[in-house]
Order: sequence, then C-alpha cells, then structure tokens
Amino acid sequence: MTKKSKNRFSLKKVLFILLVFFVVGQAVTAKNDVDTTREQKFMNGEFWRDQVLTELMPYWYKHVLDEEHGAFYLNLSRDWQPEPPWDKMSAMISRQIFSFSTAYLLSGEEKYLNVAREAVDYLLKYGWDQEYGGWFESISQTGEPKITEKRASSQIYNNVGLTQYYFVTGDERALSYVLKSVEIHKTYAHDKELDGYFMKLNRDLSVSDSSKAKHSHYGQGSLMPYLILATRDSAVISFSKHLADISIERMTDTVNSWILGYPNGFDREWNYVPYLVDGKESIFLGACSTAALFFLHLYHLTGKESYLKHGKALGDNLCRYGWNAERGKWFNSVEKTPPYHIAGSQKIYWWVQIYGAFLQLQLYNVTQDEQYLENFKKTELFYDSYFRDHKYGGVFLGVSPDGSFLGKGEKAGSWHTSFHEIEHGFLNYLYLSLFVNEKPVVLHFELDGPKKHFVSPVNDPKVQITGVRINGKPWADFDVRERSIILPAGKKLKVEVTFRR
Repeated sequence: MTKKSKNRFSLKKVLFILLVFFVVGQAVTAKNDVDTTREQKFMNGEFWRDQVLTELMPYWYKHVLDEEHGAFYLNLSRDWQPEPPWDKMSAMISRQIFSFSTAYLLSGEEKYLNVAREAVDYLLKYGWDQEYGGWFESISQTGEPKITEKRASSQIYNNVGLTQYYFVTGDERALSYVLKSVEIHKTYAHDKELDGYFMKLNRDLSVSDSSKAKHSHYGQGSLMPYLILATRDSAVISFSKHLADISIERMTDTVNSWILGYPNGFDREWNYVPYLVDGKESIFLGACSTAALFFLHLYHLTGKESYLKHGKALGDNLCRYGWNAERGKWFNSVEKTPPYHIAGSQKIYWWVQIYGAFLQLQLYNVTQDEQYLENFKKTELFYDSYFRDHKYGGVFLGVSPDGSFLGKGEKAGSWHTSFHEIEHGFLNYLYLSLFVNEKPVVLHFELDGPKKHFVSPVNDPKVQITGVRINGKPWADFDVRERSIILPAGKKLKVEVTFRR
C-alpha cells in the first residue's frame, strides 16, 4: 500500500470515528432534551391530579372491588386479576379507603365516595375487635377474625384511611374509632416505667412484643399530620409532639445523624438492636424519610425550631448518601458509618422513591433552595420511567437499580395497595401548586351541617382559603386563617373549597 493510500485510509477512519461521535452526541443531546421536557411536566400540579383521576383510579375502581364478599381484593396480578390467598388485611382495606376518599376530594365524583363509604361500613363491622378494641391484623374472606394481634404498623394504617374519610365527609363515627385506637396506643402500648411504646399487643391488649421501633414512635407520622389537620385536637397535637420528642431523644444516631428504628430498633430497656447487611451495620433509608417528613410536618404545625433542625439534617443526609443524583433513584439501605456505602444488593421500593419526592418538596418549602426542585425532577423521571406500568397501568412494587421490575409485577398484595401511588399524586398536586407555582387548588367535600369543619389539606399556615361554594352557590362563612367552614343545616352538602398560598 502506498503512502498516499495509507493517508487516505487513515483519513477515512478519522472521519468515521468523528461521524460516530457526532451521531452518539446527537442521540445523547436528543435524549437529554426529551428528559428535560418530561421533567418539566412533573412540575405541574395538575399533571399529578390528572394522573390520579385518569391513569390510576379507573383501574382500581374497575378491578379491586370484591363485589361478592365486600371491601377489596388483597391480591391482584399484573394484569389486575384477583388472586389467592383470599384473606383480607384490615390495614389494606383502610388504605384503599384513603385512596377512594382522596379521589373524591380531587374530583367530586360520587362513585368514589360511595366505594369508600361501603368499605368503612365493612371495616367497622369486621375489622374492629368489638370485645377488646383495636384492629384485627387480618380477617377471612367472609369476615371472621384470623390474626388477632394488634401490631403498631397495622393500627396506624387502619387509622390513616378512616382519618382521610372523616376529613372528606365529617363522619364522626369513623373518627371515633380512630381516636379509640390512638388511645389504646397511648395507654396499653405505653411503657409507663421506661417511656416509649411497645410494638405489638395481644388481642386482649396485653403486651406481646416489648421492643420499641419506628412504627410505635415516629412511624406514627404516617397518621398524625392527617389527624391534626382533620381535627385540630390539642390532645392529638400533644401526643404527636411527645412521639417526635422521644424519637429524637432516644432513636437518633447523634454521630451520623440517622434516625434508628427499622429494621434496627431497641429492646424494652432502650438497648440498641442493629440492622446488619452482609455483616455490616446499616440504615434503612425509607424509615429515615418517614421521620424527616414527620419532623418537618410538625415544624409547620407547631413552629418548634428543633423539628425543622432535625428534619432538615436528616433530609440532607438522605439526599447526600441515599440518593443517586445521576439517575434519580432512592436506594434501599446504606452502611451506617462513613463513607456510607450502598449496603448489599439493592431493590428500589416504590414508596421509598415516592417519599424521596415528598422530601424534596418539603425541603424546598422550608429553604427555597432550587436544588431540591432539580432533585425532585430527577426523582420523578426515574419513577415515571420505571415504576409506572405503561403496559397494564398501575405501579410496580419494586425495581432493580437498572429499572427492570422485580417479581411478577403484581398490582396489589400484602402491604401494597393503591395508597402510596394515590397519596403521591395527591400531595404532589398540593405541594407543587401551593408551594412552588403559587396556584390555587380546589378540593371537594360532602358534609353534614350545622357545624364547624376544618378543611386544610396541608400544614403550612401560609396556605389559606380563598373561596367556598356549597351546593354550587358561594358561601362566605369561613375562617381564612383557621381554614375552617361554618356549615349550614343540611345533609350531604356538596362543599367546594379553593386554597392558595
């Protein structure tokens, strides 16, 4: 080969390599442009409201109702077919009540409230222990109690759905059961000698498990902010503060700024029980997200600066070590000590990803730091790309770090219902509209009067009522700052409330 031929060959090779780089670069640029466009739509509160009402709830409404035996199927396949076992979990019934109540709150569509109302009737009839009090862990398909112990986690989640239903309807019957359940936790589960709360009671409310962990302390943050907003009950506020204070005092890792309590925990004497992954002490990040959000909620509700301090410190720790900034995914666990390596093989859980999104919006609200909004966009891009089942609808329980879904892609099962995905859309609608875009939100209630009813959906006192309509007509008897309405006499009043920050 001549020198001239060799030069021509080398030039062709260089040109080919440059062309490849150009094509790849164009593809990367195009993908980044597409991702940026997708990320931007996640910043619109209405996008999330519409997702709940048009892309999620229609599937649940069509497939989850157990028309023959009442309430809901516990297990649904990826393509929404009911599957055995046929037992029902009381807490999962209540989580579905939350979702159907929330769908009415967002839409005013009566069909959703009818489902919630019938499920409340079912839950109060079969789920509550009429002899000793408290919620049964599980019941048979035909309503007989099966597992009768009272675990803290089950009691919380039973109460969340009923609280949301009370918020929407003002049904005092539902609220009364919530308050009775909370009272059982405050008394029978309370360690009067060493303080703190036990994790599990027997059917007769004697102590079954004297350990102290997330669900009996800061895990109550899944319930208490909703209950405070719905009732403004001073006793509920006081109890919430006590739970937060004891969590901070007893369960905080002061060296590394984590919150301890799941699956690590404490025995009755507050001796620490570590969580080991591959022999190394680790932290489950979802539990920390729950605590951070609880503290930030209480800061808004009480104005207590220590809650802001601990909530933000914990939240920033999570962002720094528990989140992948490149892909926007929230890890399952990290090692407890520096350099906080990812612990073991990872599974990205749907609810941990969702709580990561909530955390970004709450941190933005208290700091106005735009970086949290960028984190939020990336978090939601990963969620939309991999957790949404774009073939059959609904949401996967977990995905691998590369985004492929795990298991069979079931739509419902033990501890997996519509709750987290519907709460996700609901709170994103509220937080983005009110905190970020400063746009109004509209919610729907069906209430009996005459009485006063609190209608605030968020804990930030800067959010105020800007308008009320009852049965389609303007109504002026409301308190802007207290965010309450004085209702006229009447049954099933259709109340539409507009809020703005």
